[in-house]
Amino acid sequence: MSDTRRVPSAARVARNEHLFREVNERILELEESFGERPLASFVCECSQVSCTSRLEASLEEYRTVRTDPRHFIVRADHVDRDHERIVRETERFVVVEKLGLAGEIAEEEDEA
Repeated sequence: MSDTRRVPSAARVARNEHLFREVNERILELEESFGERPLASFVCECSQVSCTSRLEASLEEYRTVRTDPRHFIVRADHVDRDHERIVRETERFVVVEKLGLAGEIAEEEDEA
């Protein structure tokens, strides 16, 4: 018997990542208002509700991730291969694309 509490649903994954994305949007706004530094500290946009990991990215790198509502910035070891695929990797973070229902929800949340 599998423990479904350990495997998040596609909807939960997308909503969790959207919440972290909203936090990063505020960070981006604050960083832009203070002037750009080489790297800013963003929160990992993974599906793990208890995640408190920080990632470093330039504001331009984060803006590039945000050009696609299905793309999220996460730690390399936080990729949820059931609901996303890696589209870009750096030494500081990974960009993932939400797939299937999770991707549809990510797009809907981005439009809201």
